[in-house]
Amino acid sequence: MTRFLSLKLCLVAILLVSPLLLFNKADAQVTQTSHDFNLSTYVTNTIQLGRGPHIEVALVSELDGAKIGQEQWLGILLSTEKHWHTYWRNAGDSGEPPTVNWQSPSDITFGEFHWPIPTQIPVAHLTNYGYEGKTLLMVPFTINNLVPEVSQVSITADLSWLVCKEDCIPGWATLSIELPVLDSPKVATNGQLFEQTRKLLPQPEKLSALYEVTDQFLTLSLELPSKSNWQLLPFRSDLIQHSAQQQWLTEPDDVKTNVLLQKSDYFSVENEPTDWLLTDGKKGYYVQATVNTTNPPIPHGQASIWLMVLFAFIGGLILNIMPCVLPVLSLKAMSVTSSGDNKNHWGYLIGIMVSFGLFATLIITLKASGNAIGWGFHLQEPLVIAFLAFLFVFIALMLWDLVPNVAGISGLGQNLTQGDSFTSSFFTGVLAVIVASPCTAPFMATALGVAMVSPAYVTFLIFAALGLGFALPMTLLSLSPRFARLLPKPGAWMNTFKHFLAFPMLATVIWLIWVFLGQTNSLGQLWLLTGLLSFAFCFWLASLYVGKKALLATIFGLFVAFYTSIKGSELATTAQVITQSSFSEQKLANMRNNNQVIVVNMTADWCITCKVNEQVAFSDETLQAVLAQENVQYLVGDWTNKNQEILDYLTRYQRSGVPLYVVYAGNQSEQVLPQVLTSDIVINAIQQAQQELNNATL
Repeated sequence: MTRFLSLKLCLVAILLVSPLLLFNKADAQVTQTSHDFNLSTYVTNTIQLGRGPHIEVALVSELDGAKIGQEQWLGILLSTEKHWHTYWRNAGDSGEPPTVNWQSPSDITFGEFHWPIPTQIPVAHLTNYGYEGKTLLMVPFTINNLVPEVSQVSITADLSWLVCKEDCIPGWATLSIELPVLDSPKVATNGQLFEQTRKLLPQPEKLSALYEVTDQFLTLSLELPSKSNWQLLPFRSDLIQHSAQQQWLTEPDDVKTNVLLQKSDYFSVENEPTDWLLTDGKKGYYVQATVNTTNPPIPHGQASIWLMVLFAFIGGLILNIMPCVLPVLSLKAMSVTSSGDNKNHWGYLIGIMVSFGLFATLIITLKASGNAIGWGFHLQEPLVIAFLAFLFVFIALMLWDLVPNVAGISGLGQNLTQGDSFTSSFFTGVLAVIVASPCTAPFMATALGVAMVSPAYVTFLIFAALGLGFALPMTLLSLSPRFARLLPKPGAWMNTFKHFLAFPMLATVIWLIWVFLGQTNSLGQLWLLTGLLSFAFCFWLASLYVGKKALLATIFGLFVAFYTSIKGSELATTAQVITQSSFSEQKLANMRNNNQVIVVNMTADWCITCKVNEQVAFSDETLQAVLAQENVQYLVGDWTNKNQEILDYLTRYQRSGVPLYVVYAGNQSEQVLPQVLTSDIVINAIQQAQQELNNATL
């Protein structure tokens, strides 16, 4: 009796465990039609079904038979669990679309998938394109010749897919179908699936468009078929930033439209046609865009142009209160208050307009020569960032009255900030534009973006409006006694206020140093910081002397600025990255035996959560520094393609997909981290592992 009871318990245990083993297997299990499948209510003829974690698949035919020489339709039917999804032909920021390889002993020509209109699926700060629930991917096929003495056609589909929620699980299945050869095949019971899907396909009409490329934007110009809330989805994943907002600028006729799309960081198109889907979520049109080699598209109508001009003018007004600009303008305002002289102050306005005009001319010239540039292109050069940092430090020293009295430098600083001549006003305007350039783009992205992709006259209009707004307050203050009377009376407070204004300049230097670090590395930042300190010290020292000693200290300070800027900028192409190794069980075993702290990252290019964690957690500079420590090893397992070793590792931790993060303290312990990471979670796990190893050696 006891033996019989034990046997029953074993059978129960096997029945309970078997579904879990099937669920964790990467390849889908293939079975005949069964009422246990959700698809059984949609698929009524005897065919094979595939089952994987969170998904079921089937191969169906629209007709109940096959006829030689006639185009017919097969379909891959995908059914996901709630909140899980598969992907469109372009998965977006992450993921992979389903793929199929067809096989048949007969001579059959198979077409491509006909993709229904997808849904935009936001995941954290990423955007993917795909399908939730049940989706039919239709494929046309034509039978050219049959195998002799065969009365039915046999077709096999080797199918692979990726199903995702927070984690992603790949799956594979081999599905087969047999269709009798008939003279007049009829619509099968599954034919309704095909009719329903045809209503979800884009329209057969194909639209044409022109596109242009700049440093930041890809601009498409096309005529819309109707008014709606349209979106453009590219066929390729390396064209645009999928999660960025698309800017639609419509012509006065409400038909011709230009779309500003933020370029992908991996953009690699070389004047070739690009394909898109224009969709409002209910209907769609395919669009082929060719590069505009003649007249560039006007990205907006006259109303939109003047709206952008207005935005630029308002942005110019706002620039006057930015921390990097205010000190220069405040000193000029105090100069007006002290002197009361209003003549020659047109120079300030002219200096600003000339400077912005030169910027616009340079941009138009570079565009005409084939360069893709945008506003702020000069700030992409580490050497320019270093120059600006030294300039702002120089202005701070000038505000503290530490400019050396040698070679006219002191007089130059005096003329730029407190002089009354036309020249001093002109160069104050030029200086204001230079120091304002880092502050412009963040709150004027739309207007400047339009200027980058517009005809020359629009570019000049927008930059002129920006300059007028920037120059207006100081120009009115200089020309109108009424505005000048609004300023406080001169007095001893002016000297204190002048010294205070040096701190916003140094705050801007801090920001520039942070930008410089992102463009180079920590060693490049060290070069720049050392140069700034030496530069300030030399100029302070020069301010204490006159004659040759002051000249020598000044020359040495300028040399230090030049040399350290060059040395630091040279490191732009050698930025540090996390030291990592490809995962293998042998490497892991050796590192554990050597009492190392090991961080294992199981990832894949199509994994949404993996990409989010890489951008949010692993890109953190503090975590990178921890991973770079001598006793910390970082192993990355790439499961983008099939890899049995990685699958065995995932199975060991009862995972059917990636991501998986494990931190080892040698052979002492191991800790599985959450699937959604922060840098602090990883750092704390590494520190705990280090502590365990230290305690074990005591």
